[in-house]
Amino acid sequence: MTNQLLNIVQENFNHNINIYPRREGLYQLILPIYYDDGDMIDLYLMECPDNKEKLRILDCGMTLMRLSYTDNIDSLINEKKMDELLFQHKIQNKEGNLYLDTSKEFIYQNIMQFIGCQQRIHDLRQSNEVINTFFYEKLDEFIISELERFKPKKKVIPLKDFPVLKVDYVFEFCKKPFYLFGVNNKEKAKNIAISLIEFQKAKLSFISLIVHEDIQKLSDSDQVYLTQNADKQFPTFDIFRQFGCSTIERLSF
Repeated sequence: MTNQLLNIVQENFNHNINIYPRREGLYQLILPIYYDDGDMIDLYLMECPDNKEKLRILDCGMTLMRLSYTDNIDSLINEKKMDELLFQHKIQNKEGNLYLDTSKEFIYQNIMQFIGCQQRIHDLRQSNEVINTFFYEKLDEFIISELERFKPKKKVIPLKDFPVLKVDYVFEFCKKPFYLFGVNNKEKAKNIAISLIEFQKAKLSFISLIVHEDIQKLSDSDQVYLTQNADKQFPTFDIFRQFGCSTIERLSF
């Protein structure tokens, strides 16, 4: 992206915006706009790969990913309502990555439209469609009581520039750390796959473990997506409780 285009973005926001390069061709936009829980909106910009005359506003998968990372409670948002929101705001969803292509003349309007959609999607978590389970409570209790010798750390952020890419538990007792994730719905499964891909791109050295509440609840495509990126999966929590400790010992070095 040229400096001229970046200057256009700055001018449209009266220079009340910070722009940081994250990797080649990708820039993060920092605006004083937050979700109602105080977290900052995740917003990125790049040239549109299909039309160099346009810019692509995107979230790098962060909007939907952050919905699945709640303490002890996993949240499912109503897919029909989310699709309606995306349609109303003319935003595309490609495997959990939201984006909107815009001409430079309407960059301000479309960035604000994109942010408005992100905020409304976040609000869905507070609606009656939220489904709670005790899966993460059971997982947390087991790790604390039975896997303490592996030195578990909770809610770790391996890439500081991407705070939404959290690991549920990290075991740092050997040369290569273990990254453990709990999964009890397809959104969390997709988000974990995205996290693993980003960690691999950053050349982090780790062994990934996936603990499912019930892997059969996932579609075949979601299972394949995780299998392609994870090192080891446990189909149910009971199987992890039975074989998790010995598996970690076997894979450690």
